[in-house]
Amino acid sequence: MPNKLIIAHRGAPKLARENTLMTFQKAIDLGADMIELDVRQTKDGELAVFHDQDIGGKKISGLTFAEVNRVAEAQNYQVPTLGQALNLIADKIGLQIEIKEPGYEFKTAEIALEYLKPKNFSIISFDFGILKKIKTQYPQINVGLILGTRYSTLWQMLHFSIKKNKILPVIGLLSVSWKLWQSGFKKLVPDKLPITVWTADEPELITHLLKDKKITAIASNVPDVALKLRKKIYEP
Repeated sequence: MPNKLIIAHRGAPKLARENTLMTFQKAIDLGADMIELDVRQTKDGELAVFHDQDIGGKKISGLTFAEVNRVAEAQNYQVPTLGQALNLIADKIGLQIEIKEPGYEFKTAEIALEYLKPKNFSIISFDFGILKKIKTQYPQINVGLILGTRYSTLWQMLHFSIKKNKILPVIGLLSVSWKLWQSGFKKLVPDKLPITVWTADEPELITHLLKDKKITAIASNVPDVALKLRKKIYEP
C-alpha cells in the first residue's frame, strides 16, 4: 500500500487564514507534501492568490490588486500575488495551482516556471479548455482536471465516460471530490492515473481514503490531522 501524499488545501486554514503567506508557511512547517492554492486575475492584470470570485461584495476581476488588499486589510489579512506565494514555496514543498477561470492561463504558467521546476508543481482547473491550452503551449507542465460539486455525480460519471478518450491524453492527474469518488467514479479511471481526492477533513474519512489503493493524494483543510493519521497507519 503506497504512502499517500497529504496536500494542504489552501494552506492550513484552521491554523491561519486560507491562501495567505502565513498559512502556506504553516503547511510547510507541518511537513505537508504539497500545497494547493487558487489564482484569480485582478482588473490591473495582477495574479492574486484568492479563492472566491468576490471580495467585499465586489468581483476580484473588477478591482485592482491594491483595491483587493484594501478590503482584505480591513479584515486583518493580506492577499498575496502568485509570485509572492511561489517565492515562499519554491524548493520547500510541492504545489497544485488552481486556475479559477480562463484568460490568464499562460501568465500563470510563465510565473510558475519562473519560480518552480516543472516536476514540483501541477496546474489544475475545472475547465478542461484551460488545461488543454497550457499543455499545448507548455508540454512540460503537468495538468489536472478537477471534478465534483458543480453537477450531479451521475452527470459527471456519464460525461467523463463519454469524454475520457479526449481528456486522458492531455491530463496527468485527476482531482476528484470525495463524494464523487465514493459514488463509484473510481471504477472509471485507469489504475495508473494519479488521483487527488478533496476535501477530506473528518478523521474517519481521511483514514478511509488513506487505505484506498487507487488514491495518490488527499487534499485537506486539516493537514496536521491528516499527517498524524498517515503516520499512525504507515508507521504503527
